[in-house]
Amino acid sequence: MAVSRGSIGAVLLVLVTVGGGPVDAAGWTAGMARVSITPPEPVWLAGYAARSGPADGVLTDLNARALVLEADGGRLAVVTLDLIEIPAPLHERIVAIARDRHGLAARELLVNCSHTHGGPMVSARTVAEWGLDPVWGRRAESYVDHLLARIDEVLGAALAKRLPVTVAHGTARCGFAINRRLPTPDGIRLAPNPDGPVDHDVPVLRVTDDAGALCAVVFGYACHATALGPTARVNGDYVGFALERLEADHPGAVALFLAGCGGDQDPAPRRDEHDARQHGLALAGAVERVVFADLPGLAPRLGVGLETCPLAFAPLPPRDELGVRAASPDGFVARHAAWVLAAWPEAGDRPPDHPLPVQVAVFGGTLTLVALGGEPVVDYAARVKAELAAPGGSVWVAGYSNFVHAYVPSRRVLAEGGYEGTGAVIYQSLPGPFAADVEDRIMAAVHRQAAAVRGPPAAP
Repeated sequence: MAVSRGSIGAVLLVLVTVGGGPVDAAGWTAGMARVSITPPEPVWLAGYAARSGPADGVLTDLNARALVLEADGGRLAVVTLDLIEIPAPLHERIVAIARDRHGLAARELLVNCSHTHGGPMVSARTVAEWGLDPVWGRRAESYVDHLLARIDEVLGAALAKRLPVTVAHGTARCGFAINRRLPTPDGIRLAPNPDGPVDHDVPVLRVTDDAGALCAVVFGYACHATALGPTARVNGDYVGFALERLEADHPGAVALFLAGCGGDQDPAPRRDEHDARQHGLALAGAVERVVFADLPGLAPRLGVGLETCPLAFAPLPPRDELGVRAASPDGFVARHAAWVLAAWPEAGDRPPDHPLPVQVAVFGGTLTLVALGGEPVVDYAARVKAELAAPGGSVWVAGYSNFVHAYVPSRRVLAEGGYEGTGAVIYQSLPGPFAADVEDRIMAAVHRQAAAVRGPPAAP
């Protein structure tokens, strides 16, 4: 294939589109675009409570990227965002834009965030829960308006210019992610655990034009975007550096990152710019191995499905225990307990179920992409791959998709406790931990959607 190599250049701050020419209805068609979503004014960055002030510069640009694929009557628009989360109100507004302005059904839209801890807060509620000055909440809401206009723009650009393409899939490996749940005599601690489960796969979807030139590449990895630590500069962390490298080496191509089930995965080493750059280069190198591989094209067939899986919460603590927490000197603990008491004041009150999107797309009848909402831990990647495996097929599992606002523990992680299972709920607007059947509910939804989109298994 005629894929060109180039040198790293400046990150583009304007809309970039690829496409044009007649659309071949008999095969794959694609349109892709990229637009900057870097905040136009100072904002409070998300992800680290240790920050004591707003952003004071830009290390890497933040972008929204879109890839619209169509084949055999099926369509999927993938939108990736260099953000930490997608709260429910933001997701609802994105879905409305896609539906009302671009004719996309909810099941035809997959929105994924990289979970960078170097992007802006996107919710005034989060600002308030963190005890910050309300001015930053107003800035967050203003940024959301700016963001939605850019998402509208990038979707419109991708849909407007489509071209015939060949789509291929391959998987590489990259080893810098490490499990961060370390068992100790006092319970699970947030620290590197070299014996914990990981997912080092780098799934890649390669999109080339009729001349064999790369026009888009989608890739995934399961790891928190936290290599840089609490810097005050806007950045996309290692993901931003990987995307920057790939797009510099393939001028005109658009690279999209789908965050995997990295809820309990951290980059190692981490905490400075050098680490983030090195991990970005390593990940880009893994993607390149698939970009330049001799791969057969996927058959032009595409099916998509989506459902909302209701996740129940465990019973709330007794009122007197919540009262003690509401008097805690820890502001996060106190604000969370006061909110729970106000929202569910009577003994026996139960919070409504948490809506988790479960989306499945099948490419060419052989590649099954499962996209889960929230921040799933790595156990989900292992189980979904094992249970959906089929002869001659591949399974790709993404997290951080569509509605992204809370950790999603597995049965094991929930039973063990620790940050992802119980501790993080006070930072993520959840009333408490999920009920013990959380994994069973999610996997049932995965199997329902996979069966609906894949159709009945082939006869032996």
